[in-house]
Amino acid sequence: MTEETELCRICRHYGSDKGGNHLLAGDTCHNYTPTYYNLFQHKRESVDAVLEIGVNYGCSVRMWEEFFPSAHIYGLDSNLSCLFTAGRITCLAADQGSKASLLSAMEQIGQKFDMIVDDGSHDESHQVLSAITLMPFLKPDGVYVIEDIAYDCQPERYITPILAAGGPQWQAEAVDVGHGIGKAHCWDECPKCHGKEGERLILIRHNG
Repeated sequence: MTEETELCRICRHYGSDKGGNHLLAGDTCHNYTPTYYNLFQHKRESVDAVLEIGVNYGCSVRMWEEFFPSAHIYGLDSNLSCLFTAGRITCLAADQGSKASLLSAMEQIGQKFDMIVDDGSHDESHQVLSAITLMPFLKPDGVYVIEDIAYDCQPERYITPILAAGGPQWQAEAVDVGHGIGKAHCWDECPKCHGKEGERLILIRHNG
């Protein structure tokens, strides 16, 4: 079991499904929070803007608001009933399957981000399109994270087209985060590993 971090505890408090073995919430629960904590534990005070695609019940955006004490948290969702504004959280309407819709949301926000998290539709084509569209809105030392990839054993399905479109100024890696709970790993019907692989997050950064 991965050591529980402060972010894991915040995650559990708000009921986000990013908290891995520290949260028993439904049939899908991931082991993401230790990786996020390692990425940002030493600079969380300096983070001032975070964007998450996918608001749902607002659990994750509230988690980020507490973890990053000076940051404004933006959420995007195509379901208008999910949208809310409270404290340092602002949610806007956007369809991650539409480049025009994503760019319209970026124009409304008007700033770049320390972190962008894709926890939206989990559709492969949407994840690739969103990354290609939104990577330019990442700060030079920021990180773009794609969660819930359908085939964890084949991250190149995402990385290859994203880097081809983005160009040499970008780098990407697939980070193994182990198994979550329930369905939180490569699909059972995956023809390559038959669901035996652990989960991976895709991290995208500026190159250099």
